[in-house]
Amino acid sequence: MFTVTETTWSGVPALRLADTEAETAALLVPSLGGNLISLTCKGEELLRTPPDARTLSEQASRWGIPVLIPPNRIAGGRFQFGGRDYQLEMTDAAGGNHIHGFALRRAWNSVSTATSPTNGASATICFKAADHPEVLAQFPHPFVLTLTYTLKGRTLRCSPHIRNGGPDAMPFGLGFHPYLLAPQSGQPEIRMTPARLWEAEACLPSGRFLQPEGAFDLAGWQPAHAVHRDCGYALTAREPDGWSRFELADRARGRLLTLRAAPDYGHWVTFNGFEGTVSPEPYTCMTNAFNLDLPHAVSGMTAVAGGESRPVGDWELTWD
Repeated sequence: MFTVTETTWSGVPALRLADTEAETAALLVPSLGGNLISLTCKGEELLRTPPDARTLSEQASRWGIPVLIPPNRIAGGRFQFGGRDYQLEMTDAAGGNHIHGFALRRAWNSVSTATSPTNGASATICFKAADHPEVLAQFPHPFVLTLTYTLKGRTLRCSPHIRNGGPDAMPFGLGFHPYLLAPQSGQPEIRMTPARLWEAEACLPSGRFLQPEGAFDLAGWQPAHAVHRDCGYALTAREPDGWSRFELADRARGRLLTLRAAPDYGHWVTFNGFEGTVSPEPYTCMTNAFNLDLPHAVSGMTAVAGGESRPVGDWELTWD
């Protein structure tokens, strides 16, 4: 049986998706960055969950599955596009950059919910730039980003859609930052679809690429916590279906988590900066893509035309 329940979490409205037969559940908090903060299987948590709403509000990029539009950093918060100069808010004050976009620190709207014996339990939420004048002041494109999360058995699927409600083309990049629990005691190992490393300094890509070596070569299994990970990868291959994947194996518990992303996501970032977690981040474009002197086919930089509305590739998380 599939259910979607309106509930509260830490005093904040939330949506709970559940598959009672599989004993899986997901908790989505639209008003706090559209973050899916919890994913459980037989009562066991799979994500790094915030302790309360205040913590999530103050540390929006550190819990659950943050939504990044655009993903990661924009150097100095500045770039040019379509003959216009942009200056974005400096959310990475220490580094002097904009980081992780507009949506994860602001309220989203709940659009609809549904259950189906065939498709599972789903909830659709959206972020409307026009609801936030401070966003339009720095990024004058009244875009709407819509996400549909669907839970069925041991699979969570996300289906994004972008609409540019303005007359001018808008630069576009989208990413996700899921925090998967990977405690040291579980002897976790990771691997992913073959890729080259971004050469980077202070987390900003130079536009050059490196062949990964040692623990950073994730084409084969590597200990998740052997090194500090905060690095980007550009795919050099795809799975037979055109998608890419990241796998996390918990050897102690015999569990395998797999995050698969559609062809739209040509780049990944891996991050293990918080104890007991690994974050595989699928991106449609590189960090700072709006400033990189690279062909768009390489950087992933795209634009959404004025009035255009289109789906962005899905991703799905499965676990054994």
